[in-house]
Amino acid sequence: MKTFWVHVKTCISKYGSFGGKATRSEFWNWALFVAVVSGILFGVAALLVFIRYSAGPDTVSNPLNWLSSIILPVLVILGLFLLFCLFPTLAVAIRRLRDAGFRPIIIIFPLLLLLGSCYPTLIIALSGMDTTPPEIPLPYCYAYLAFTAAVCLLYAVFLNRKTKKSGN
Repeated sequence: MKTFWVHVKTCISKYGSFGGKATRSEFWNWALFVAVVSGILFGVAALLVFIRYSAGPDTVSNPLNWLSSIILPVLVILGLFLLFCLFPTLAVAIRRLRDAGFRPIIIIFPLLLLLGSCYPTLIIALSGMDTTPPEIPLPYCYAYLAFTAAVCLLYAVFLNRKTKKSGN
């Protein structure tokens, strides 16, 4: 457990440092930290939304109407946390790719796919509402998101590769 926090502190201290190398444990401990904290924050927000909307209409007489004022700040904290983690995550991923023997430039492909997945995700989220029909058919959106997930899993395999020996 001690090394976990050492790796998290290392990633935070090397906030924008894209040079050097990162071990597998450093990368995966940072990924675990980001996943757990963001999962807890998202879970709290989802639980608050579920409790709030199962409690009935948002009126003054409803004893749970105060939950509506907490949901947005929790989501803002989640967004700020993920924004804070963006550069350390990119930096440790690039350092890890270098340590695994890959050229760090290959990180651009999954980043572009992830950025491009925002619009198909929005189309899927809005597909059940009474709005204008989506411009991209839903099966194409699902296929794009599945392809993006497959590429990101492939990169996880790259990042899990053993360290290249510098003498080879």
